[in-house]
Amino acid sequence: MKTHFDMIELREYQTETIRAIKNSMKGGNRKVVLCSPTGSGKTVQFSHMVSEHIKRGGRALVVTDRIELMKQANGAFSKLGLSPELITAGSKPDLTLGCHVAMVETLAIRAEKYANFIASRTMIIFDEAHRTAFDKLMPYIAKDTFVIGATATPHRSGAQASMDGFYTDIVQTIDTPQLIELGFLADADTYGIEIDLKGIKKVAGEYDPKQLAARYEERRVFDGVIENYNRICPNTKALAFCSNIDSAVSLCTEMRSAGLNARHLDSTHSPDLRNGTLHWFKHTNNAILVSVGILTTGFDEPTIETIILYRATTSLPLFLQMVGRGSRTTETKKRFTILDFGNNVKEHNFWEAERIWSLEKKPRKKLDVAPVKECPKCHAMLSVAVTVCKYCNHDFKQKKEDVPKGEFAHLVLLPKPMLLKTASGLTLAEKARLCKTKGSDGKPVIKWAWVLHSLTDIEQAREFISLMGFKRGWEFHNKKRYKVFDNG
Repeated sequence: MKTHFDMIELREYQTETIRAIKNSMKGGNRKVVLCSPTGSGKTVQFSHMVSEHIKRGGRALVVTDRIELMKQANGAFSKLGLSPELITAGSKPDLTLGCHVAMVETLAIRAEKYANFIASRTMIIFDEAHRTAFDKLMPYIAKDTFVIGATATPHRSGAQASMDGFYTDIVQTIDTPQLIELGFLADADTYGIEIDLKGIKKVAGEYDPKQLAARYEERRVFDGVIENYNRICPNTKALAFCSNIDSAVSLCTEMRSAGLNARHLDSTHSPDLRNGTLHWFKHTNNAILVSVGILTTGFDEPTIETIILYRATTSLPLFLQMVGRGSRTTETKKRFTILDFGNNVKEHNFWEAERIWSLEKKPRKKLDVAPVKECPKCHAMLSVAVTVCKYCNHDFKQKKEDVPKGEFAHLVLLPKPMLLKTASGLTLAEKARLCKTKGSDGKPVIKWAWVLHSLTDIEQAREFISLMGFKRGWEFHNKKRYKVFDNG
């Protein structure tokens, strides 16, 4: 016979994560980060640990910074037979009970008044623990309290306090690629184009939202969004993220004018309007919901088929959270589409890339971009070595057909890093051909100077010069570079 505590069945990796956290705590770590990707069920995992802790007579507190996350945690607890006391603005909770769920700002405001209460909790969960809003509560936590910081992205940068200043261990048993392989997350088809962000200043390390919105408005990027949505993923349910409310309203207005079924949602909307909009979005197949940051965490709608990034961000956690809204699977949905209008994939790597997290703050490294080419027929991005497009069977050996160019730039399918081959593995003839081939931006796929200066053998250099048909030649200079001479 099943009890209330059996109403949620854990997946194998979730059981493994819980076991690893328990072992870490048995080993002396009282403050541990539960690191698990968006969509992996972090709430389910920490809810089980809370329920077990309470059954043993413990006193638990879950702290979150979003009302959606509070509702999510409360729902998970109720499936486990628990009815936590809520601590929110205006509430007068019974602090003698054994299980509470609190909004971080409310708890921070009442921290001095609730100091004994916080110190008396034997287990505390911080949901989205990478956020600095929780730091102000750290001084009130008792030394022996078990603390679990749940997050998909334990990443901090700049002036933010490093997470290893409080937590002593991090548990990560699974990552996004494995969850996709197991069928628990949808795989992504990613499309993107270059956006000029030069001149946009940064405030606290992030792009200034007003300047970013103005740049998108000035370049009429919304025209490209509409054109590419209709071309790549028409009539799909989409969630669009913008840099500020004005930009969201503008994009939504243009979409509606173009006949798309779009609405926008922001923090100024009343609870009734907000709930009504979310109900419409859930039950409308071709709905497009435009927002800013209100739906980056705690919003779980598996039927989302397309994520539109109508903004740029320097924040890796924000990028992963936005895209993660589309990663849930259903019986009929195993893939989703990403339309990146902010160089975000170039900045942060693919959403589904494997990431090994650390509690320490580390400087971000720029990603190397492997040589790729665009299919002129379907606009997919492919390895430079590919001779036949795997998406539309276009033969690159055939004479290039004239491809009509629209008024707006086409988004192109970005390649999976593991499928790319570096140009160094090509023959000289293949390299020469790619130097003469122009990509969608009008520039050569690879630069001849890069090829020439990578050669260390004079005979290879002369062969490449011949293949390129240069009227001016090159010779070795200091055994590393080549010196120009006139060969007539």
